[in-house]
Amino acid sequence: MPEVGLLGQFISYYATLVFIMNPFGAAPIFLDTVEKLHPWERRRLANFVTMVVIGLLFFVAFTGDLLLRLYMISIDEFRFAGGIVLLGIALHRLEGHAKTQTPDPRDAALVPLTMPLLVGPATITYVIVFTTEGNRIALLAAIVAAAATVWAFLVAAEAVLKFLGRSTMRVLTRITSLFVAGVGASMIHAALVDWGIAVR
Repeated sequence: MPEVGLLGQFISYYATLVFIMNPFGAAPIFLDTVEKLHPWERRRLANFVTMVVIGLLFFVAFTGDLLLRLYMISIDEFRFAGGIVLLGIALHRLEGHAKTQTPDPRDAALVPLTMPLLVGPATITYVIVFTTEGNRIALLAAIVAAAATVWAFLVAAEAVLKFLGRSTMRVLTRITSLFVAGVGASMIHAALVDWGIAVR
């Protein structure tokens, strides 16, 4: 990562995490899942989902390096594989694929709202890579800020959908997917540069 200040790293981490977690796509699914619940129950579910997201990503941030050492995976190997994962997920979103099943609201807090919708392979990969080679304080702060953004979208899902419409939300999902694809390509390129296969 280029030499930037703490604030610059925070902004970069925050924007990328929001793009990967994709609140634009999560909000309609959340609303479909909880449409029969009372407003206070929706908010409670949104609160719980957000806290679980933060807890899972903090756990990954503090154990990621240990897991890499345990499985004897170098950061470049993981970064290369993670870049492929990010590219794959971005292309999947660009093609317009989406989950159509509506889970039981009692189970939705963990599956699929938290995992794999918000905390999936791409999110976990990004956190592990940049915990290892970036600024952990900036990343942890970005996790909290990104989770708060997701929470805002979940709580205001009905109003956001009425204002923007599902078509606009799908367009925003595809636009952010381009940025996710760019992050994936950057991670792959960085690994190839470190291996001496590509040039900066």
